[in-house]
Amino acid sequence: MDTATAAIHLRRATDEDGAAMCELFARVPMETELALSIRRDPDFSALLRLQSDDWECWVAEEEGRVEAMASLVFRDGYLGGVEHRIGYLGDLRLSPAVQGRHLLNRVYGPTLTASMESRGCAASLTAVIASNERALRALAAQNRRQRGMPRYTPLRDFRIRNVHLTLPRMSRRTTFRVRRATEADIPTLAPFLDADARSRPFGQPMPEAELRRRLREWPGLRVDSFYLAEDGSGALVGCLAMWDAAPVKRTIVAAYRGGMRRVKMGYDLAARLLRFPRLPDPGQELRYLYATHQAVPSGDPTVLRALLHRVYADHRRGGYVLLSFFAPEGDPLDAAFRGFQFTDLPARLFVVTPPGVEPPAECFAPGRPGFEMALV
Repeated sequence: MDTATAAIHLRRATDEDGAAMCELFARVPMETELALSIRRDPDFSALLRLQSDDWECWVAEEEGRVEAMASLVFRDGYLGGVEHRIGYLGDLRLSPAVQGRHLLNRVYGPTLTASMESRGCAASLTAVIASNERALRALAAQNRRQRGMPRYTPLRDFRIRNVHLTLPRMSRRTTFRVRRATEADIPTLAPFLDADARSRPFGQPMPEAELRRRLREWPGLRVDSFYLAEDGSGALVGCLAMWDAAPVKRTIVAAYRGGMRRVKMGYDLAARLLRFPRLPDPGQELRYLYATHQAVPSGDPTVLRALLHRVYADHRRGGYVLLSFFAPEGDPLDAAFRGFQFTDLPARLFVVTPPGVEPPAECFAPGRPGFEMALV
């Protein structure tokens, strides 16, 4: 069903809209100090399918041209240790042609409400870059003009922590053995990930079948992408996987602004002197790896530090510039990054519920939220 708002028509996207959605994504960069244009061609929906088989995209047209869009992905997730249907709201883009026309509260709220209610969805997550003041005003402001908007409740501030792959690092003695996983580790790894997720709000259930599905369907993710940390007795105490998302989303630098201009100048100067790759210029692709499937149930930063030393050594000369980590505010694992060169991009997670609906209390339980940054 189409909904008209001042000559703007909202409808479910179809396969035929893929090229138009890719084009909108490319021309509307994320407005931050590091302005990034995300390229999802040739298959815009590929990233959504990696997350779940239950998703939908919506587009808003004006005079036959796609000028706004958003996606809703639904999956199972843990709240209070119990599986619920939860959502993630992403891919929100509005071109300058429709900004300021109250599209979000007029049609976004009712659309989201209907989609969540039809699935019994308890709550959804979304993430907003902190320097994107326009988005924060549009999504989180509580005033009359926003009446009808979904309810956005702050969950946790976090940093997109980009560890720079620059100089070699001295190997350090550790009580943990770090190795790459093999096929024989899957029956142990899946329940380890699942148990960790169960203790976290919005944690991703990880039965062995789901882990094997990801290894089949995530392009480039292999069993040896996983790094395992074991203690002296051989028990698994931590893991993470490194994944290049470029087959489903490429990141092009649109501009460096504010403090990021100074970061680039200093970084590029050091790169020339010390012979490591420069940061890409505007218009070039930013090549990096995501840290995914991270689990350190003990919260011991020395476990993550042992993993980080190994992945840094393995990927420093692989053509990548950065390793990108989800670093929640107040996370006890934060000390693992001490001594590494990194740049933080502040962001915020919100719990999203339909207009006037309070989010479940379990959404705000202690612990690292189950947010897979690589998939957004």
